[in-house]
Amino acid sequence: MCFNSACRSPDRDEIFAARSQNLRCGRSRIYGFDNGARITDSYGRWEIQRPAGRSRIMGFRFKKKESVAKAVRRLCCERLDVALKNLEGQTRFEAVHNVRREIKKLRALLRLMRQEVGKNVYRKRTKALREVAKLLTALRDARVKMDAFNSLTTQFRRKLPAQPFPAIQGALHKNCLEQENKLFKGRSIASARKILRDLKQRLENLKVESAGWTAICPGLKASYYRGREVFRAVRREASPENFHQWRKRVKDLWFQLRLLGPAWPRELRAEARELEILGEILGDDHDLFLLRQFVEEQYQGAEQIERLISLRQEKLRSRAMRLGARFYSEKPSRFCSRIENYWKIWKKET
Repeated sequence: MCFNSACRSPDRDEIFAARSQNLRCGRSRIYGFDNGARITDSYGRWEIQRPAGRSRIMGFRFKKKESVAKAVRRLCCERLDVALKNLEGQTRFEAVHNVRREIKKLRALLRLMRQEVGKNVYRKRTKALREVAKLLTALRDARVKMDAFNSLTTQFRRKLPAQPFPAIQGALHKNCLEQENKLFKGRSIASARKILRDLKQRLENLKVESAGWTAICPGLKASYYRGREVFRAVRREASPENFHQWRKRVKDLWFQLRLLGPAWPRELRAEARELEILGEILGDDHDLFLLRQFVEEQYQGAEQIERLISLRQEKLRSRAMRLGARFYSEKPSRFCSRIENYWKIWKKET
């Protein structure tokens, strides 16, 4: 992804954040951002437009003149600050979604540094992040099932009546409201804040043993290797669990490549964009899996919507397999060696 571009396809994180504002304009949807950027959606074709000259606040990336250890501590504190800020004064789903997004970034960063921070530290810090994510999962799942339903009925709008499956839509909406009330009227948000504040204190002085590329290489190679192995598992058995595990590994590597974004030449930008798209596709597939589970638990005789889910998943998975075969064609050692060359060239540039 080119972070400074004025117009690009958004990632799923930005789409979900924008969707939470629920602004509509005619047949297309227009979603606004506080910084003046906007996303438009016309039946599944997404475009993000940012005002010229604006960039992301506190970008998730390494800096050229900064040591890896210092960068890791800075990034941990920045992401935790963003997560805590999002729990103050945001709309309810937007807060949940944004906090979960920052948790994913932190977990990807810690996985990248697993060997350097030590297994015990890594296990304790990621456990804390999982606890926060678990507190917020129910509302997130309720919302993405609703979004998956809306996207599905849009995809097949020509085959469906004007208001398809009203009972299912109503039940999904009710579930969203129930989970939202349960989360924000309970102690979960306060618990999440406390865990995040405590975690920030512990990560402010995080020790990273090695320096430079030596600190980055083992984690990056392991992420690529794990993603490649899960892709092979998906080829052997196309189960929902395998696809979901693959999505998590793709997301890890995507966030880790974002850290190295300033070092990207044009060729790597194209590869990283394919990885981003792959993550979006696998995310959509998992959201449809959650929707199917909801429908099966709540209704009998809902064969039509289940058939539509199957058709959509078949298309998504076919595309994901093509992208995966292309992206994982390289051996892990070769992949890391290539990224290392980009990193060293970038670090030497004045």
